[in-house]
Amino acid sequence: MDYPKQFALASRPLNQLPGWKHCQLRDWWLSVARDVPILKVFNERGALISMIIGWAIFRGRLLHDGDSITSQLTRHGAPDIFDELCGRFVCFSILGEEVLVRPDPAAMMGVVYNAGQQLLASSPTILSLFDEQEPDPEVRRALSGGKGEVWFPMGLTPYLGVKRLLPNHTLPLNSWAAKRVFPLPGGEGRHGNKKVNPEEAVARLGDIIRRNIKALLDDGHCIAQLTGGRDSRIVLAACRDWHQQMQFQTVVLDQYSCRLDCHIAADIADHFDLNYRQLPFIKPSKEELGAWLHRVGYCVEDTVAAMCATARIHDSHSHELTGTCGEALRAPYWYSRDAKLDVLSAEGLLERMGIVANPYTVSLAEKWLASFPAGMSVGNILEFAYAEIRAAGWAGPTLYGHELSLPSISPFNSGEYYREILAICEGYRGAKKVIPALMDYLWPELREIPFNRARGLGKFRFLRQEIRLSMPIHVRDRIKRLIQPIGLYKNPLRRYLT
Repeated sequence: MDYPKQFALASRPLNQLPGWKHCQLRDWWLSVARDVPILKVFNERGALISMIIGWAIFRGRLLHDGDSITSQLTRHGAPDIFDELCGRFVCFSILGEEVLVRPDPAAMMGVVYNAGQQLLASSPTILSLFDEQEPDPEVRRALSGGKGEVWFPMGLTPYLGVKRLLPNHTLPLNSWAAKRVFPLPGGEGRHGNKKVNPEEAVARLGDIIRRNIKALLDDGHCIAQLTGGRDSRIVLAACRDWHQQMQFQTVVLDQYSCRLDCHIAADIADHFDLNYRQLPFIKPSKEELGAWLHRVGYCVEDTVAAMCATARIHDSHSHELTGTCGEALRAPYWYSRDAKLDVLSAEGLLERMGIVANPYTVSLAEKWLASFPAGMSVGNILEFAYAEIRAAGWAGPTLYGHELSLPSISPFNSGEYYREILAICEGYRGAKKVIPALMDYLWPELREIPFNRARGLGKFRFLRQEIRLSMPIHVRDRIKRLIQPIGLYKNPLRRYLT
């Protein structure tokens, strides 16, 4: 089996996979699949201070294999230009005789490690090529009983001793003990900054997204997903000046939410004269689906896995633009009553994220909450929860599932993007003002078509969605929790595996 986009780091190179590239970092060997770019970072004296693997945009340009950039020093396990990088990448930085590993701001290029075996890789499957990885049935039991899909939050994996390296953490290879590097005690990111003008911050966010999209377009990558939601709409809005050069598309799945996405996306395309197409869903075979799950190390079992045949057959051989991480703009997991909340409990965190609560998961959530410095606002903790728990636990591992050499790239996933959001005062974010202001800055006319709702008579076709959106978020979440014990939520892959 081939393992596109994957990598490993160990005391010896991974020689059994043909075509892989190998390079040495102090006492360690870094092995990467042939399609993974390797970038070098030098200081002003010409000394190598970091190697970056993956797909990174830097200062308006998509970097390619063999490219090098300059940075003054290594800080918190990465070059000091880390926040300017956007994409899916991992930094391996040198500090004296030590090597430190840090993933991209949402760990969209997933990293797992077994400290006891001193092995690090893209997935547990690659770890197992060095040494056997034993399944952890306790983790699966603790997470069962929630929603139908399977993913592993807060650094968990389905294997004993195998942890996921979270965003905003670095892993020093002299200790193999991950530590948080953002936010730090007394530092930025703990709460909003009252001195920051929200409208000016929103404009900076728009410019960041536009610049990253333009870098992809300039390199020939012009395909973007379009749904009825906010995230893909922001990508479209940021493409305003170049939208005629773009190809927008939606995959047609036989699901209620997808039928609504296709309806709204077609409405947008017709209204704004977009180059738009709907791609037919290709049902995967059991063998294809099994191979996808194997490549991701069984860290995700969700509808995205069922897209494996569709992705292979409709492979555009380009970096498709995705709206992943755009969720951070819409105050994810916030409830309207949170404005008066001073402390977030472990149970409150699990409730918002749809993770089943039991002694195991509550303990895990308490440890994650305890990793933050004093002075954190609830709003900012929930922003970190999106990147560190949801994006890292779901989007990170799925990168390795599809047999594509070029992954999708989110123009949102950069350190400067998250820092701008975290600096906006909580009241402005909690009132859901960021996205309307951002749309007004980028392409205000796109707001004529509602998010996630059909227009006109189409409302009657999607009446269930109208009823759902009429309820407050915390009420919807409460209904979901009531349904969970009944067992109505099923694994979304069951129809393809039976």
